[in-house]
Amino acid sequence: MFLLKILPFYSIMSQIKEEVFFMISNETVTLEKVLSEFKKISNQYEEDKIKFNKTVELLEHENHLLKEQLEFFKKKLFGKSSEKTKGNPNQISLFDMEEITQEETSEPAVEVETITYTRKKAQGKRQDIFEQFTPELVHHELLGEDCVCPDCQHALKEIGSCIQRKELVFIPAQLKRVDHIQHSYKCSHCSENGTNDKIIKAPVPKAPLNHSLGSSTIIAHTIYQKYQLKVPNYRQEADWNKMGLPITRKELTNWHIRVSEYYFKPLYNLLRETLLKQSYIHADETSYRVLENDTPLTYYWTFLSGKQEKAGITLYHHDKSRSGEVVKEVLGDYSGYIHCDMWGAYRQAKNAKLVGCWAHIRRKFFEANPKNNITSLSAKGLNYCNRLFQLEQEWDCLPVEERYQKRQEEMKSIMDEFFDWCREHSVLPGSKLGKAIEYSLKYESTFRTILEDGNLVISNNLAERAIKSLVIGRKNWLFSQSFEGAQSSAIIMTLLETAKRNGLDSEKYINYLLTNLPNEDTLEKNEILEAYLPWNKNIQETCR
Repeated sequence: MFLLKILPFYSIMSQIKEEVFFMISNETVTLEKVLSEFKKISNQYEEDKIKFNKTVELLEHENHLLKEQLEFFKKKLFGKSSEKTKGNPNQISLFDMEEITQEETSEPAVEVETITYTRKKAQGKRQDIFEQFTPELVHHELLGEDCVCPDCQHALKEIGSCIQRKELVFIPAQLKRVDHIQHSYKCSHCSENGTNDKIIKAPVPKAPLNHSLGSSTIIAHTIYQKYQLKVPNYRQEADWNKMGLPITRKELTNWHIRVSEYYFKPLYNLLRETLLKQSYIHADETSYRVLENDTPLTYYWTFLSGKQEKAGITLYHHDKSRSGEVVKEVLGDYSGYIHCDMWGAYRQAKNAKLVGCWAHIRRKFFEANPKNNITSLSAKGLNYCNRLFQLEQEWDCLPVEERYQKRQEEMKSIMDEFFDWCREHSVLPGSKLGKAIEYSLKYESTFRTILEDGNLVISNNLAERAIKSLVIGRKNWLFSQSFEGAQSSAIIMTLLETAKRNGLDSEKYINYLLTNLPNEDTLEKNEILEAYLPWNKNIQETCR
């Protein structure tokens, strides 16, 4: 490739020699004409020389980018996936020998003092675990012929006993049948004095789904299995059949869709309204596959409460698009702060203030340094980010106002220094370092938003962890058959993750909802639904 691009340069040189020799050997050619032709050829030579130098520069640029990509993919395939900058000093990596050698040569040897001491052995956790359970006593005794002395054949007398060992026994899940018998009562007095008999029946709690094998406990457990343990319906189908309940994966999916529509959706809408009243939220999105859909990919969005919010909410929304129209549909006229990445869709929330995620900047500088070269420019950019994260970690427990003051005094100057450093360096366009610096400067104002309020946080990791729960499930479920099924998953995931965030047992919470919501007169009044929110006092006492 390189030879093909430089061959024209050598052909031009040969052409110059031939033409000059011909003109000199021809006596009829004047000196002015020779000089004119030579000047013309010389100009052509200069133009070709410039083109040649540009070609070489382009090839060097391309070669650098290819080498960078090679190192990046080697790190992805064989290196550690963690983005921590300091590893275990006692463990040597086969792929980071350059880093180790550099550290060994750059740092002087330090004398190490070994201090030894003795302490009382702490009691293990094993005993604490056993204390949680009520013991069932199993006595091992000598009875009958076994309770005889082997030497004199006389009867043995018991002199004491002790606990020899403790163990926990697993009791497999089982199904039991419960028949709800309704009793009827007749008023004899009214019947004797009136024209009709007065009959009153005892109230019977309603089932979540009429004429179905799915009780509240069974449906709650299938939801817990699928969305918390990430067990697909086809695996659950085999497990339920083993226990004697012949249900199909289609029936399981149908249960989830129906209870979401009947009972969970009103509560989901109330959670969304409550979230939009909060001043700080996080947002993220990921792709998903729905078979019965006109586009190859659909998208799950997550919007969740800020770290400081007591009534924490994690909301999932499923949509066909990843455009800004979804943000406008879900957030409406929201006017608070949104922690997010720099995806353009979030800028459609015109009244909101975007808060940039510094973890994204840090990741870009980390990826620009696959060999962990501590003297490189990318390492210096990474170090700026590490300093900011270290400060945030130290200030985590401070009051909001004090944290705000600390950011103005210390963090602001580091940010100024970082962005000035980015502007000072001109690096190879298209390289990972070039992209990291370009990304930092392009959205500088958004990354500085954290300085405005002590309640804001430095990264959007809260939303990324929330979306990760869905991504892990996606690896097991692979896809949804229908768009309706994908929407019901978003509603169920919202209730489960919000319950977890408020310290509840998510399966108990779902079971509580399916037991009590069918018996409410209406689910259209917020006054009724508020009693079922995860932070409600009664829910906290019942579902922990």
